[in-house]
Amino acid sequence: MSGHTSHKRFSLFPVLLTYFLDNFGLAIIYPIFTPIILLNSNPLIDTSATFLQRTVMLGVLIGAFPFAQFIGSPLLGQFSDRYGRKKGFFITILGTAIGYSFTAFSIMIHSVSLLFISRVLTGLFASNLTLCLAAIVDMSPDEHSRTKNFGHIAAIGGLSFILAIALGGFLSDRTFSQYFNPSIPFWITALMAFLNFYCMIKLFHETHPSKNNLTVHPFKGFHNIKLALVNNELKLLYIGNFFFMLSWVASMQFLPTFLIKNFSFSTANITGAFILVGVLWSLTNFFVNRQLVKFFHPSSTLNACLLLLGLLLLGLIFAQHTLGFLLLFYPAVSLASLCWTNSLANISLKASNQIQGSILGINQSMNSLASMLAPPIGGLIAGTTQHGMYIFTGLSSLIACYILWTANRRFPHHHPKRG
Repeated sequence: MSGHTSHKRFSLFPVLLTYFLDNFGLAIIYPIFTPIILLNSNPLIDTSATFLQRTVMLGVLIGAFPFAQFIGSPLLGQFSDRYGRKKGFFITILGTAIGYSFTAFSIMIHSVSLLFISRVLTGLFASNLTLCLAAIVDMSPDEHSRTKNFGHIAAIGGLSFILAIALGGFLSDRTFSQYFNPSIPFWITALMAFLNFYCMIKLFHETHPSKNNLTVHPFKGFHNIKLALVNNELKLLYIGNFFFMLSWVASMQFLPTFLIKNFSFSTANITGAFILVGVLWSLTNFFVNRQLVKFFHPSSTLNACLLLLGLLLLGLIFAQHTLGFLLLFYPAVSLASLCWTNSLANISLKASNQIQGSILGINQSMNSLASMLAPPIGGLIAGTTQHGMYIFTGLSSLIACYILWTANRRFPHHHPKRG
């Protein structure tokens, strides 16, 4: 028994490290991409480009990642169900390491086209979230431990978010940018990914044996959208999560744009604002979610948090000053962190352990679709209206709340069959 526990503990470390670095690489674009796209001083974008053109370009660059993730994530989720988690991790970690190297190189040579290609390449292999969650499920036998571990992994994501924002903000600040190229954080991320690959080889013990009776289908993401609409219960859960992701991805990805345009935030101010986002995200999942899981089913927590989240985001349209905006936005961050964790647990608990990679892959397809649509929609809204962004995101959260409330009413809680 002690040997089994030791293997589980050592296997958990590289999984958490993988998730940490995955979120680190995603978060570090916020303090770097926004200034180099929106500010005229950077040679990456033509100085004659308008603010609307720049925000749309920012949306396209951000949206390229989830578009590729939409293609790659379900395929690699199936791959891990068929051939095991470890081989899946090898592919995703090595692919993202190469992708971030290309991102760094494209920034160094001021090539927008290569930057776009690098974001597609990185997104194609960004299935670490699905694989990490599937591995966590393999090591979490019941509802309580699964929801708690999802909360832990969300807290790890928040910590990586804090460090990524701090590093990216420090190196992109005007005081230091004359000494450091904006590509350096991506070189650092690529190096850490290669080190993560080594840790995965040495420490991770397979949690899911190969299943010869399962097949892998290319371009599964497109099929998954159709599949998500077949099962009546899962259909509502997937669509509800889609609207939540649409709301929160747009809220977060264009927060720097909103703060720069409406409150004249500097790079240092944006860095500080995002660090507090990461702190709240981690603390909420680590402390608050641990208590909620003792008393409430994930679906109940999710519904309540989505309702409050939608109301807070709609309240942002009335915020005329920085303090009022932040006093509404930061509680929204805590609510969104609870929504994220409990939406995953709610989906995961509907399926057996044998197909968690595929089930979470379908959910990732829906999330990637939302993440793909949110940047261009957000870019258009951010470039044309002042408060339209939060009308859009607030209503999206309320729509998600209604859909998931309908799902709970039609399909009461039940525990999945194991095996």
